[in-house]
Amino acid sequence: MKTVSLSLDEDLDAALEAVCAEQRRDKADLIREVVRRYVEAERLRRTLEDPTLGDLYQQLAAEDVALAEEDMASYHQMLKEADQS
Repeated sequence: MKTVSLSLDEDLDAALEAVCAEQRRDKADLIREVVRRYVEAERLRRTLEDPTLGDLYQQLAAEDVALAEEDMASYHQMLKEADQS
């Protein structure tokens, strides 16, 4: 495990101490969790901003519409046949 030095102003340190006391957690543990969540959120943000993902979404959306229309046509045909019987 790597050690990182961190400087906090007095107010932030006091707020961190209060959260740690409330949750009965170690400062280092809480800071690790916050940094881990931030890194994961940044990775997700970068992934979602990938232009190829937008292109894929457009392709899939078109396929979804086509499938929905096909299913609706089948459903209407089924209803029509039920009404005729």
